[in-house]
Amino acid sequence: MRKSPRVFQFAAVKLLLIATAGWLAVACDGVRWAGPLDIDQLPGGFYSGSFTSTVIQPSPARPVTGIISEGFDAQFLLANEYYAGFVAVSGMSLTATLTEYSGRQGVFVGFDGTSTVSLDGEVTERDGMFGTYTGDDDEGRFALTYSVAYEEGSSLDRLAGIWSYSQASSGGAVYTITLELDDGGQLFGTDTAGCVFSGQLTIIDARYAAYRAAINVSMCDQVDGDYTGLVFYPDSGFLTIGTDNGEFAFTTQLERL
Repeated sequence: MRKSPRVFQFAAVKLLLIATAGWLAVACDGVRWAGPLDIDQLPGGFYSGSFTSTVIQPSPARPVTGIISEGFDAQFLLANEYYAGFVAVSGMSLTATLTEYSGRQGVFVGFDGTSTVSLDGEVTERDGMFGTYTGDDDEGRFALTYSVAYEEGSSLDRLAGIWSYSQASSGGAVYTITLELDDGGQLFGTDTAGCVFSGQLTIIDARYAAYRAAINVSMCDQVDGDYTGLVFYPDSGFLTIGTDNGEFAFTTQLERL
């Protein structure tokens, strides 16, 4: 049966759209047409997983939690290390050059100095990311899983209250930090070392459970200064702080009293 002119017109338009997309790929990127253009994945979220060294032996997987904001700034918390910086995404590819702080004392990291660590991998929006990392003295693989707790939303009222973290040293002494947040996001607190903390938390995107933090540390000797970064808090769980000032990082997970 002979096709109507409308069918031929529709087919021609469809071919024109495909050809135009292919031409744009060549014109903009200087590459051959290889199918539909990639759509960038949004990396924002709260993640947990591991970094596994392929250099240091033995090489057990090191547990890590991470926060990436809708503004693409990222903090990854390990036991005695902390990574901070920004991620970039192209298609499904994720790259980052982060500052690594190492050497923890209480809630501060950086007593063994700073270095650089790079990430190169893939991210699937609201699902997870994996790839390789390369540092000054180490390299290996990372694999992180997205947590839907990120989508619980944010509210400064929800953070209001008193928060605390305690840790006993090998000698039996107990270190404690206590922070109080009001319903406007203002923060004030102290620790058993005599350090004083003050600052402000603000909402980044009310749809997600991440906040921006600006915290001043005083009366604390070499770690005094202004710290900026992210705070994550789901409806139930720890208040996770990840901030840095370029020389030291202030990171901890606090429980509500």
